This record gives sequence, structure tokens and C-alpha cells, in this order.
Amino acid sequence: MICKLGGVTIIDYKNTFIGEDVLFDTNYPQDIIIEKGVRLTAGVKIVTHFMNPTTGRYNRGKVYICKSAYLGMCTMVVKPVTIGENAIIGAGSVVTKDIPANEVWAGNPARFIRKR
Repeated sequence: MICKLGGVTIIDYKNTFIGEDVLFDTNYPQDIIIEKGVRLTAGVKIVTHFMNPTTGRYNRGKVYICKSAYLGMCTMVVKPVTIGENAIIGAGSVVTKDIPANEVWAGNPARFIRKR
């Protein structure tokens, strides 16, 4: 509930799991949208802005985590992306691009592993 009060949009907080030490972007929390059934395990970090190396300026955008997605322990979402419905992100991954629905991704940067 604290996340929601801080500006993060949680569609159904009663059916969403947010583990210990999960951190949300404090500059633009309103740019984070979490749908029903999402599981954010311990240590997940979500950032909606980043330094663009070509311009030297900050870019920002929305992070959508779609229905029933699962983010493993210590996953970092470091750019504006959409994580698709039922996607699984392996522990310790760094997400820098959109993840399609029903796929498993892992690594740094996160790469496609297989379909669910």
C-alpha cells in the first residue's frame, strides 16, 4: 500500500506480491504501472529514467509490468519497458528492453531463454 501512496500505480494490490527491499524510482514513481497478479521478489529495483549517452540528458518513460509477470530476486529494470503477461525474469537479471508475454528471460542484459 505504501508504494501506491508513493505514486506507483498498482492495479490490484491485494493480488500483487511485493517482496522485501523492492525499490521503485523515487523521481518518477507515477511512471510505474503494475497489473494484477505480478510478483516482485526480494531486491527488485525499477527505474523509469536513465542517462542517454548520446545526448548526455536524462530520458524517462513508463515501465509496465503486465498481469502475472514474475521478476526474480534482485532483478533490475533500468529503462522504460513493458514486461509482458506471464513473463518470467530470472534472478539477478538486468532488463533493458521489452519482454514479450509468456517468455522466460535472464542475464545481464536479460536475453530470451525460452517460451513458457
